[in-house]
Amino acid sequence: MLQIKKEDLRNANNFKQTLSNFIEKQKQDILQKYNVYFETDELGDLLLSACRANDFNVVTSPTCNKNFINEENLLLWIHNKLIPNTVILKIDDIDIIKLLIFCIEITYQMFSGGTKATISAKGFRERRRTFETILVDQFTGKLGEVMLKKFLEKTSPKIKIDLDWKISREIEKYRTDIINAEKKISIKSSPSLVGIWAEADIGYDYGIMVKCSIPRQPILQFFIEVCGFTKLLNFAEDKISSSPDNLFSDYINKIRERIKKYKCGEIQTDLKAFICGYFNTEKLSPIEKGVKLDYLGEVREKRYLVRVNELKWSTEDWKNFIEEAKFHNPPISKTI
Repeated sequence: MLQIKKEDLRNANNFKQTLSNFIEKQKQDILQKYNVYFETDELGDLLLSACRANDFNVVTSPTCNKNFINEENLLLWIHNKLIPNTVILKIDDIDIIKLLIFCIEITYQMFSGGTKATISAKGFRERRRTFETILVDQFTGKLGEVMLKKFLEKTSPKIKIDLDWKISREIEKYRTDIINAEKKISIKSSPSLVGIWAEADIGYDYGIMVKCSIPRQPILQFFIEVCGFTKLLNFAEDKISSSPDNLFSDYINKIRERIKKYKCGEIQTDLKAFICGYFNTEKLSPIEKGVKLDYLGEVREKRYLVRVNELKWSTEDWKNFIEEAKFHNPPISKTI
């Protein structure tokens, strides 16, 4: 048994510090057994989420201020759920390239008024954001769809998943994320690995939660690894080489030093996602606005919310989902 304080579940840093030895050991075991590498924070956050939701009954609370983590159950969660439902893609995967182009184009259209999903639309009200910020948010938000596509096609090789790459001027309500399924499917990508609530808006038949772990600067990483960033540095160096001020030459050298491990044209960066599971909304009641939920806070909009430990996630569950969602073959050619 691993002992933690109850307040550790509400503080990610404390949790990871308390379980630091366990996390490091599991990192090495996972790498050796599955050839899957997790950063310490990645694995720590995912374990925290499992403990918060008490997935696989990993937590017991014998006293009012202490919790005990059942190490055996936590290991079962890692090996039976986390690893089989983890998807890893290189950034040169064709669907990731499509995603990048889609996100660049939709962000341009948002700023030019080509779509009503503008910088002042839902999700962008609190502050006006830059082009680059919105581009990264678009990329993160749709990455879960790409990861789920890869996961489902691997689970059932006979099907092909057709994602919605269309950019519309109108914001369509209940627009399904998988267009060759008869059921309306909502795929939510979360950059937060510690969350425990899957969600779907009213009007959807299924909600799917995908947690995505990506580099801090995913768009910049593309340009670093396809040589675009090196060309920019060469251009800058050429322009300022005649300047008597060596300060900026020093800056350029420091930047080159930071990216020297990336060889031009050699793709190294992985994008990682954990497919948490899905739920059917048919027999569920949406949670009302204003309700307060543990580890989420106040619900801001009436919608379906389901704890991650209640999601369906096994291979058999996903095969049932594929059958229930009624997929049909996508068109032979598709533009984005």
